[in-house]
Amino acid sequence: MKFFDVDGISKKAITAVFLLKVIAGLAVWAIYTFYYPDRTTADIYKYFDDSKVIFDALTTNPIHYFKMLTGIGNNGAEFNSYYTQMNFWARQHDTNVLNDSHTIIRFNAFVRLFSLGYYNVHTVFMCFLSLIGLTAIYKTYVNYLSDKKRALFFVVFLLPSVLFWSSGVLKEGIIFFSLGLLIHYFNKLFDFKAMLFVGTMAFLLGFSKFYVWLSILPGLVFLFWVTKTGQKNAALKFVIVMTTLGIIGFNIEKIIPIQSPLVTLSQKQLEFNRLATGEMTDATGKVIPIANSAIHINKLEPTFISFVSNVPCAFANVLLRPFVWEMKSVMMLMAGFENVLILFIIVLCLVFIKPIKSIAWTPLLFCLSFVIIQFVVIGETTPIIGAIARYKTPALPFLLITFLLVLDAQKISKKLPFLKRTLN
Repeated sequence: MKFFDVDGISKKAITAVFLLKVIAGLAVWAIYTFYYPDRTTADIYKYFDDSKVIFDALTTNPIHYFKMLTGIGNNGAEFNSYYTQMNFWARQHDTNVLNDSHTIIRFNAFVRLFSLGYYNVHTVFMCFLSLIGLTAIYKTYVNYLSDKKRALFFVVFLLPSVLFWSSGVLKEGIIFFSLGLLIHYFNKLFDFKAMLFVGTMAFLLGFSKFYVWLSILPGLVFLFWVTKTGQKNAALKFVIVMTTLGIIGFNIEKIIPIQSPLVTLSQKQLEFNRLATGEMTDATGKVIPIANSAIHINKLEPTFISFVSNVPCAFANVLLRPFVWEMKSVMMLMAGFENVLILFIIVLCLVFIKPIKSIAWTPLLFCLSFVIIQFVVIGETTPIIGAIARYKTPALPFLLITFLLVLDAQKISKKLPFLKRTLN
């Protein structure tokens, strides 16, 4: 595909990444099949099993299949017989946030046309979709990091969490697919094809993980303003956008009849706390065990003051944990090692920082806004380290891209010449 003609990456490297992702996807399957054998709580099987209900309708009532697959005209009483057979189509506790489970169930129902129910065919499909999204992210930022192509290749494609979680039949693969294409084509917004891609990917991202879409929205507004008016006063424009959208967001219930985001976040934290302490049941009514990686986080009241006061601790939890003494499993070990690696890269970039005037501030501020909003939302609501390590995955490439943008390649090559080939 012409799309994979990428500056700084050979076709062989792209192929190697794809094969590596398939291996990682098989590892996800093996862990959730043999190490966590309960299909009712394993994320890779929950939505896969539910998708069979939709797929089976293809032989009995094809119109029903296509309506449930597209979400068009699928809310009539005649569909209740399907939905009651699914364990995860409906939420146990409804909120005003879009139900992102529908997207992954529909993905699996579509891929069943080709897989005939063999799970790892779905793995290959998801690996390819996420590869497209990651390639789109690389293509977007290689123009700003032409002197650090190898480093960019690593932080986009080869971070352990990104490689692992984006390769399983999970929401993360669809998130990377839609997020990558959305950002890539947003930079070409005034082309009709680009506008079509942006609209489609924004829609898909919103239905795949709504808070990820909300996290990227301020950065997109800022990027649009800069594209229309030029780079001058970019930092001031960024502050104006973030402040304005923040005020609107925290008071949205006064503008339209919708539940306050602060109430939604506090409810999410409460649900997570109940999950972490073994107070919730799975789809079969069995009590979900206490989470091994549960931590204490400050209680989030549905008030702005409570939200702001919790921000520093929330951000630090997502950035730094798990700590060394919290690594109690192979999965935690991977996340902990990755955290150490990320912190090392961040320190290195800050030590060898570019002169302020030579930094590309527009892409840096865009990435920074996405990372901060993502980390804060996750940290405010999630008291389980394992979940934190997974949920922050879509933000990790952008976190490191932020610091690569400030790294002076020439300065570090002179002081640490052995890193020269690692960068480019």
